[in-house]
Amino acid sequence: MAFTRRLTSPEQAKSVWNNIFPKIQSYLSSGNELRLIIEKESKSRDQESMYHALIDEIAKQATHLGAKWDAESWKRLLVDKFCKDTGINPAKVIPNLTGDGIVQLGMQTRKFTKEQGSEFIEFLHAWAAEAGIDL
Repeated sequence: MAFTRRLTSPEQAKSVWNNIFPKIQSYLSSGNELRLIIEKESKSRDQESMYHALIDEIAKQATHLGAKWDAESWKRLLVDKFCKDTGINPAKVIPNLTGDGIVQLGMQTRKFTKEQGSEFIEFLHAWAAEAGIDL
């Protein structure tokens, strides 16, 4: 049994719950187990496209440590700054498994909620304005 539904109001949630609860009850009464997952909505494709476009523009204009960096490098730098500024799962730098380098662990944009996606876009606009980047 799999069930996914986007909920936008308490009334809708109650209606969905009232509809599905008898099925859940029957399934559990038959000795089966279920896993219930309730999570915030993921970022949208539009948000993803928007922040990638902003990061691409930043990469064309900005420098860090006196050098130009590609969009993927800028994405890592900006996500790290965003996470530190907002307290979201800040990155950690640890030695790699062979001990001859380092690896950065931390938040990835694919895990952003819709709200975090919006906040990241706002962050990019603010950061770019502060850095003199014309978006």
